[in-house]
Amino acid sequence: MNVLFLSMTFPDAGHRARGAYNLALCRALAQRHRVRVCAPRPWPEALQSRLLRRPAGPGPDVAAAGLQVDYPTYWYIPKLTQKQSGAALWQSCRGSVERLTRRFPTDVVLSYWAHPDGEAGLSAARRLGARSGVIVGGTDALILPHRPGRGPYVRRVLQQTDVVFTVSEGLRQAVLQLGAAPERVRVLSQGVDPEQFHPGDREATRRRLGLSLSRPMIVWVGRMVPVKRLDLLVEAVARLRCTEPDVELCLVGDGECRREVEQNVRRLKLEGVVRLVGAVPYHETAEWYRAADATVLSSDSEGLPNVLRESLACGTPFVSTNVGSVGEIAAPAWSRLVLAGDVDALADGLAGMLAAGIRVTPEQYSPPTWEDSALSVADAFAPRPFLTRPTLTRIPEGVA
Repeated sequence: MNVLFLSMTFPDAGHRARGAYNLALCRALAQRHRVRVCAPRPWPEALQSRLLRRPAGPGPDVAAAGLQVDYPTYWYIPKLTQKQSGAALWQSCRGSVERLTRRFPTDVVLSYWAHPDGEAGLSAARRLGARSGVIVGGTDALILPHRPGRGPYVRRVLQQTDVVFTVSEGLRQAVLQLGAAPERVRVLSQGVDPEQFHPGDREATRRRLGLSLSRPMIVWVGRMVPVKRLDLLVEAVARLRCTEPDVELCLVGDGECRREVEQNVRRLKLEGVVRLVGAVPYHETAEWYRAADATVLSSDSEGLPNVLRESLACGTPFVSTNVGSVGEIAAPAWSRLVLAGDVDALADGLAGMLAAGIRVTPEQYSPPTWEDSALSVADAFAPRPFLTRPTLTRIPEGVA
């Protein structure tokens, strides 16, 4: 099977952690199939890279995977083109797709994120005469469909794509409610690399990271964006210090909310308590999980974040707001779920988890691997004569 993967959520040399899970899936697919990748970069980012003389290109992780990857520039007008973003993305990467697929008879175009990536992937599949697939991660099925500018386009992608993959059962139900045909929607459990994410010596790990051997440590991993509610988390840690005065919170990641986080840390006088680690290469996040007493998520919305599977694989329990499909992998033996938006509940959940001193063993929790995920993708596109293609419809301009 020849697969073209098309998504902006994919690593490059300057952003090694971005979409590392998509790289892992493509690497696993490439063990049995031929895979090529089109990973558009937004024009402000591409412009900055060129000014710094560091054009987007494959980093060491992508190079090691042996994948052919192209990084075209995604041209758009900020805030004015929500309805046109899918079409703009397709026009921006069309030349790249044609170069990648020349003498590459493409069977499947697989995208990550319903819009605009999924719309561009659907257009590419039609252009190439290939089957289409899109992986839905969370916000693209829970929030975007309810935005007037993008909702109809998200629904069209979900209704017209040949196979829609969701990373949880909860998201599958959300996609079905948006009009996708049940026989076309499959749950795709994201994998975990057991060679990287596994239990280890916490004390030795802390020494390598320059952390205290005795302080209780909580880790958060992700993108610093509003929906992650890092303001809530920092406030909860300030309250947690009433019972755990030596606690340390390590924030592993970066994003648009970093400055706001820094301001909240200063306002609450937590400079010696909250450590902003910044973005690290994907494989290095395993060290932070192994070093922590607990992993935390404080989000207002999630699908089923793979950081929680990775944390459990490293032996570390988690505390999370009870949002999206997090409950699908939660269990009293290794997790605490709390009400979203409730600072006191989050602080109490963290206090209880630290007091419990839980470590998770492989016998208790064994996540799927990326090879399992790749097999699921390939199986979804196995020939099924009875399965007809979805009816193609066009949304008139201006429909909201």
